[in-house]
Order: sequence, then C-alpha cells, then structure tokens
Amino acid sequence: MSLHLAIDHVVVLVPDLALAGAAFEGAGFHVTPQTEHSAAMGTANRCVMLHGGSYIEIMGIVTQTPANAPWRALLRTSAGIRGLAFASDDIETTASALSARGIATEPVRHFSRMTGEGELRFSVTRIDPGETPGLQCLACQHHTADLLWRADTMTHDNGADRLVSMTVPQADRLKSFADLDGKVRVGVETGSNRLVLSGPRRQVYDLRSVCGVELEIVPA
Repeated sequence: MSLHLAIDHVVVLVPDLALAGAAFEGAGFHVTPQTEHSAAMGTANRCVMLHGGSYIEIMGIVTQTPANAPWRALLRTSAGIRGLAFASDDIETTASALSARGIATEPVRHFSRMTGEGELRFSVTRIDPGETPGLQCLACQHHTADLLWRADTMTHDNGADRLVSMTVPQADRLKSFADLDGKVRVGVETGSNRLVLSGPRRQVYDLRSVCGVELEIVPA
C-alpha cells in the first residue's frame, strides 16, 4: 500500500550513536553534533536536517532509564526506522483530530531546550504504541523552526535535499494518520527500512550494518 503522510522527522534508532553518525557523515551528510535529551529520557541524538520541513533524527540510548524502556525494547529487535513524528501547525487541533479518529494519545506536552542558536521550543502529543506496533510515534509542532532548520545544517556534500518517501514494514498500520492537517509531504510504502531523498543524481548508501537503514538519493 502507498500513503502520503505529513512527516516532521524520522527516528533512526541505533545501538552506537557515534558509529551511526560517522556512517551518515561518510555517506556525505552533514550531521549535527550530539545533543543529549533530559536525564530522565536517557537518550541522545544527532540530526540530518533537510529542506521541506523534515529531518532524520539518529537516536541512541545513553543511560538506561524507565522512560527509554520502549526504545530499548525496539532496539533489541533491530536498529532502523523506529519512530515517526507527524508534523503539526497546531498541536491542539492535531490532538483533537487524532482523538476524533479514535487514536489514543497522551496529553499535549510542551518542551524547550537551549542550543547555541537560542531556545528551541516545541509541543508534542505522543501516540499510544499500541496504535503503531514496532514504531514510537507522536505529533510535533515547532515554535522556533528557524533555529532548527538552518542553511548551514541543510547543506550536504552528497546534494541531498528533501525527504521524498520511505518504506517501513508497518506502513499498513499508518493509514489512520494520512493527511493530518491537510499536508501531503512524504510517501510511505510497505517494505524494509529505506529512506529516499531528492538530490542531483542517483546514489545508494547501505547503512544497514550500523544503522539498520538504506538510503537512496534520486534526481528531483
């Protein structure tokens, strides 16, 4: 099946964040420095920022905590695409839309963290994992998008530009999230963990041994 979903970012869960970041860099991507989440979360990430309002979050476990137990359970199965964040322009409206579709979510929560560029602020509503087996999903609204999507972080040596499509084994379980907020951005089909991005020429990067995912760049 083929869907079109409003994807804010894709979470590539990995066992070794340093090795995974180096693998993406070796494939010609600009990868942001490691940033740790809260002590309670016990996770950290590095990101590949893309045009079109999406990005790839490479995430690893720094310290085992109760909060990251679901991530650790997924990682024991395999690395790869293990989370999706759906884009939202208004998190309260999105939460209401999900509820109207009978999708169980947690209450909206608001977060912020300081970076060298300023305070990042965003709001999320987490989706019950039972709705998307094998994936941790949420809806996310960015209040300071200009601090996150910066020109210097969206320039990649391999010419990667936008996230075009992806394949995940659970695509059939995501049809309830189609066209949230009326946005159509990323194609999603059933298959192995694979991300397709636009760029100047076709390139394929097999990062399955380290990151559990394969990437393809195709001419726009």
